[in-house]
Amino acid sequence: MKKIVCILAGMLCCLLGSISVKADVIWEPDDSFYWEHAEECTHVERMYTTNGPDNQVISYKSPELPQEVETWENGVRVQILFTYEDSRGNLWGIYDDYQGTTGWVPMEYMELVYDSIAFREEYKAQITGDAGELDEKYVGETICLWKYPGSEEYTPMEVSDYTPEYRGIYVDGNGKRWGCVGYYFGIRDTWVCIDEPTADFEQIFPEGAADMAVVDQEIEDKALSESQSTERIVPELNRNLVIIAGILVILVVAATAVLLVKLKRGKNKP
Repeated sequence: MKKIVCILAGMLCCLLGSISVKADVIWEPDDSFYWEHAEECTHVERMYTTNGPDNQVISYKSPELPQEVETWENGVRVQILFTYEDSRGNLWGIYDDYQGTTGWVPMEYMELVYDSIAFREEYKAQITGDAGELDEKYVGETICLWKYPGSEEYTPMEVSDYTPEYRGIYVDGNGKRWGCVGYYFGIRDTWVCIDEPTADFEQIFPEGAADMAVVDQEIEDKALSESQSTERIVPELNRNLVIIAGILVILVVAATAVLLVKLKRGKNKP
């Protein structure tokens, strides 16, 4: 009986492990303002390029605290995890460097980097709703998970236990089929070439793929060339926080004064 229980427990662990690998995990930053306003934040998790006035973008402690965290020159890529809209209608994005630093930046100064989501929006009329998964013969092989069809950016991934599933198929100008992979071993929202999953860019596109999608660099160059002359957006200090801080200071001063009076009286006693 004990042996059977152990076997069942082992099978359950394997099942749970498989489920956890396939689960779509959303990373939440360790940031006090985010946790206070999590329900008001929108999940984004996309890459942006800094493009602020005076050739710089400043990140702040929070949308309500104008304490500067970092300053970047234009052209730096930053992953925005969530966005938050303040009382003035300004949209703020939070980033996490995964080394203990988080900050909030005005999304007005962030240009979206062309990605899989942008590709799907641009080519939605040409993407079918078909679904499937790569053939099991690719288990043990190294496949390429692409940023989007036609992009030169891809992640090599060794297929171990199971092949990636895809939903939505796009056929490029060369007749090759591409499947959109929602999630696979920690990598989210990529594409796999169904017909040649192990091939690299030069093998799939020997003559290039500039006609398939907008090139990242062209988008960034255009965005960075646009001048911005508006007044810089900075956090508006939360008046409630100022009032609370003032009250706390008054209470501390009062408590200190009372304590000093008591100590003085104690010394004067015979």
